[in-house]
Order: sequence, then C-alpha cells, then structure tokens
Amino acid sequence: FAMGTHPHVAQYYTDDIHKTFIETMSNQNCVAWGECGLDYFKNSAETHPIQREVFARQLTAAVSLDKPLVIHTRDAPDDTLSLIREHVPKYHSLHIHCFTSTAKLARAILAEYPNSFIGITGVVTYKGLEHVHDMIVSGELPLERILLETDSPYMVPRNAYDWLTKGRPEERRRRFAISHAGMVPFVAEKIAGWVNRGRMARGEEETEIEEVLSVTRRNSGRMYRIEV
Repeated sequence: FAMGTHPHVAQYYTDDIHKTFIETMSNQNCVAWGECGLDYFKNSAETHPIQREVFARQLTAAVSLDKPLVIHTRDAPDDTLSLIREHVPKYHSLHIHCFTSTAKLARAILAEYPNSFIGITGVVTYKGLEHVHDMIVSGELPLERILLETDSPYMVPRNAYDWLTKGRPEERRRRFAISHAGMVPFVAEKIAGWVNRGRMARGEEETEIEEVLSVTRRNSGRMYRIEV
C-alpha cells in the first residue's frame, strides 16, 4: 500500500497526521508515499497555497525516508514541476499518477528524473488526451516509462464498451459501475496500437498487448521495489 494526503484534503493536514505517516512508512508493506500533489481543477484559488505547502512537506518527508512518490497533478503543471525540482533529487522514484497533464510536464519529468514513470489509466481512451497518444506514437513516452493503472473506481476504458457490444450485444446498453484491475488489458490494447503506429512509421517490429503488459509489469516492480 501507499499512504499520502490528496490535495483535495490538504487543508486538513496536521502535525499528528504527518507523524502517523512517518511512523507508517516503516511498515514493510508500505511501498510509497502518495498520492500527493496539486489539484487546481476542483479546488478554489484560496486553497492553492496550502496545497503547495502540504505537497512540499510530503515531498521532503518521502525523500528523507527514501520512499517512492505517487504524484497527483491536475491543472497545475508549472507549480507541480517547480516543487518537484525544489524538493526531489534526480535519482528519486516518481510515479505521475493517472496522467492528464501537459506534454511539457511529461517531457521535463522524463528527462530530468530517470526513475520516473507516467501512469496511464482508462482516461487515455477519452477525448482531450491526444498529446499523450502522440508522445506514445513518437516514442517520447516509451513503454519502459509507463505504468498501467485503473484509478478505480473511476476511468472505465471506452474500449471496454466496444468489447461488450461486440461480444455480448444483448448487454450493449449496460454501463460498468466501476473500473477495476481486470480492465487494464483494454488500456494496454490502446497503448499497443499507438506504439505500433509509430513503429510501423519507423520501419520497426510491431508489438503485442502481451509485451505492453510484460514491460509495464516490470516497470511496477522497479518503481515500487517489489517482486511482481
């Protein structure tokens, strides 16, 4: 498990909570600090200073304990990058969770932090993230730097409904109540398609979904220092 304070509740962060987190990090099953970060999309401007303060405090603590970081960022790419640069050394492990931010942020993190990973969820199958697709096609975001995740219970992959309509037409009007780990292969399917678009253009050998799953599984082990 990982433990951290989400930016939505940063105003409730206290010294006692911080102390509890520090103590819990010594648990052998605690593999990371987070998710923590900044969210300027759902929170009013007056919360931004406390969000930055709490984020910086968690970054510093995680680094001091050598704990990998799971980072949430939404509509706050510049402040997110600035605080990471200020408080996190280049070797530290970072997971940018459920990535929806800018290509500029992704490029900077990937270039400056060699042990960083971009988390891809079912949201990548929605409209508005074509820049992420383009980075995968071009190879700027290679498989070796991707983590597959669900953001459960949210972000059901759109192509899960394509599968449902094709395989079980009688259930074509059904809506999935939650996203779950069993839907990860749908995200892998999309990623394989984008990777292959780029590989074909470059005259390289195409990939299979199994390769996407295998590589990202290894990435998970590297990021969280666990046997997968």
